[in-house]
Amino acid sequence: MAHKTAALALLLAVGHPVFADDPENTDWPLLGNTHEMQHHADLAQINTDTVGRLGLAWWVDLPAVKGLVGNPLIADGRIFQSGAGSVIYANDLRTGEVLWTFDPRPRPEDGTFVEAYGMNFNRGVALHGDLVIVGTGDCRLVAVDQETGRQRWEAQACDRGNTQTITAAPRVGGGMVFTGNSCGDSGMSRGHVDAFDADTGRHAWRFYTVPGDPSRPPESDLYRMAAATWGDGWYERTKGCGSVWDAMVYDPRSERLYIGVGGAAPMNPMARVAGAGDELFTSSVVALDAKTGEYVWHFKQNPGDGWNFEPSVGLMLANVPDFNREDGERRVVISVPKDGFVYVLDADTGEFLSGRNYVPANWASGLDEEGRPVYLPDARYWEQPDGRAVVSPGGMGAHSWDAIAFDPEKHVVFIPAQTMPALYQVAGDADGLTGQLGVAFDGHYGSRGHAGWEAFGELVAWDPVLQTEVWRVRHALPTNGGALHTAGGLVFQGLAEGYLVAYDAATGERLWSAPAGGTVRRAPSTVLADGTQYMVGASGNLATAAGAFSDYNSVPRARSRPRLLAFALDGSTPAPPWAETLHIPAPPAPRLDATLASAGAELFEAYACMTCHGPEAVAPLAALDLRMRPPASVEYLQTVLGGALVTRGMPAVEMADEGAAALRAYLINLAWDAHEAQEGD
Repeated sequence: MAHKTAALALLLAVGHPVFADDPENTDWPLLGNTHEMQHHADLAQINTDTVGRLGLAWWVDLPAVKGLVGNPLIADGRIFQSGAGSVIYANDLRTGEVLWTFDPRPRPEDGTFVEAYGMNFNRGVALHGDLVIVGTGDCRLVAVDQETGRQRWEAQACDRGNTQTITAAPRVGGGMVFTGNSCGDSGMSRGHVDAFDADTGRHAWRFYTVPGDPSRPPESDLYRMAAATWGDGWYERTKGCGSVWDAMVYDPRSERLYIGVGGAAPMNPMARVAGAGDELFTSSVVALDAKTGEYVWHFKQNPGDGWNFEPSVGLMLANVPDFNREDGERRVVISVPKDGFVYVLDADTGEFLSGRNYVPANWASGLDEEGRPVYLPDARYWEQPDGRAVVSPGGMGAHSWDAIAFDPEKHVVFIPAQTMPALYQVAGDADGLTGQLGVAFDGHYGSRGHAGWEAFGELVAWDPVLQTEVWRVRHALPTNGGALHTAGGLVFQGLAEGYLVAYDAATGERLWSAPAGGTVRRAPSTVLADGTQYMVGASGNLATAAGAFSDYNSVPRARSRPRLLAFALDGSTPAPPWAETLHIPAPPAPRLDATLASAGAELFEAYACMTCHGPEAVAPLAALDLRMRPPASVEYLQTVLGGALVTRGMPAVEMADEGAAALRAYLINLAWDAHEAQEGD
């Protein structure tokens, strides 16, 4: 790519957009294009008048097993992404050619199930100087050379064996790289965010999101204050968790890092301490000094949260009009968490400015003057006589980690929304740490029979200043891709059905769509190369997209192999093929005893095997559909249950031989049912 001027490089470094008529070439160097995470580009070659000419310039299959869900970063003519196992892929921007791949070789067999879980997906990389940096499922940050793919440094960012994993893209700013981690909602570890020198990997600071062991002196008065909000005896039940598993925004103006902290674990409030307060800093937006990691302010969302409505997704910085101020604008943090509300906070102080729900929410009637929910009693399942309640939005949230976009001129936020009502129920011992919460999704398990509860998706254009809807469009499936806004007056979004779509940003009118040959989950990126504007994105199977059941985030023909695609005006490359129709072969054994198989069906449900195996598997845990390849023998099944495939994310499971025989009988008969149900069989 042509050399850029020092002035242009400086503009990119501080996060200012590049205008379409300035250079021949631009980069997409940061997650969301700029530090503010607005997923906006000041490029207008592709616009409302020309978008009808948009066509596929090229596509390539990627050397990956599972689909990529990170926002593609682009620098100096190279596209950088990460996939399962935290493998980094570098492709040529103009041709799609694979330039190199880098495998950090994680070691799940030495860690916990949460680490093995984290190996299944990765939401992106960070670029700094000539480095590309990725977080790994086994708690490392790894930096490699952008040109060669050779490792330059490695740092440990969380403790192995501590039930933590890294799945989010790191963030960079001020010469540092920042990362959080996930406890997998286990409550078995203490959440934290870490900063490292981006050039060397030297550790700079750590901020804990929850207080530590009460038997030890707190690190500071901050944690003494935080501990007082958890109640008495809380540490015997949980280590708190408070994962910063995705949302982080660096502000170069204030040199602050804004983080969205996950909920307290376990999720059921009855399994925590009765009478606890805010349980800080879980379910909070927290501002830190990016140089030192020192606390600046926090805003608490959803005290006592029992639905996993955490603000660990959907953070953005923006300047919005404020005519009560001398300069006529205010720097704000826009938070679009899982709970269905849009929150606007003052970026300097954390003051709550406004908030309103953009989707129906049956758990709260609104927010009070401090921004706290006004709870509705019927959704508090732990207080119901039968311990059950159907809640909307459900546990996956009205918005997940999918990119929200922003129009900085009209001050409109574009939100990939999802409506998935969920049946929550207390299960087993309400005071225990396990089995305390069951979530069933409409159309799959326990929500059947609730008339009117429907799962669907939307793209919502929302004015955060007035807290009003601008427009919305509805999608057939609930879980779709992130959004991108451009100066050409367009909003792009990928759909679960396998299409990239462009909408008029002012009206929501659908102006263009093209098949991507596979599901598109992450927002596309757009740059200029030799004066041509490219739209770059990935498609393919979404076994790496943590979020929902497979039937909620894709259709069968869109579960194709992972691909990288680039669109440009007058592109004429034929669309890539869809996935082949699934054919269930005849099982390797005849049908087995129905009574034995019935006992196996109970085990299949009791051990939650469908979570990973079968047509309704939950991504990213989706693994082999066992109708395709049921176990050939009880001995083979016991070998797998014994831990033979733990390095691939299959945990060890203790099961007696008679149980394994029953489970195999169920799987053999299930495979025969599917095989014989096929047309022509």
